[in-house]
Amino acid sequence: MNTPYPFTTLTDQDFYAVLAETKGASIVFFTQPGCASCRAWSLLLQELQKVRADIHVFRVDAQVSSALAQEYAIFHLPALFVFVNGHYHAPLQCEARLPTLQASLTSLLATPALDAP
Repeated sequence: MNTPYPFTTLTDQDFYAVLAETKGASIVFFTQPGCASCRAWSLLLQELQKVRADIHVFRVDAQVSSALAQEYAIFHLPALFVFVNGHYHAPLQCEARLPTLQASLTSLLATPALDAP
């Protein structure tokens, strides 16, 4: 049986250290228990990893890591952010469909990085 969040969980304590060690593109996925949209996005991100094995996905429980949620101004869940080689790149916002996610991610990675929140 698949767990709803099979991704490595990051916390306030290890967030930046783990991302700094991660080469390539990463999606940081802010969630919390009981979030139906988060479960749907989890499945979608699992599908993305099947077709884009080069994309790392990490999960942050916004309830447990409230300092990170506050730092990234998380008001609605799920919230997704892209990092490249450990550096903040941009928020990822798109419709929850695999083709749209792939296109949005490709487009976003082709743009210059934004300033971190």
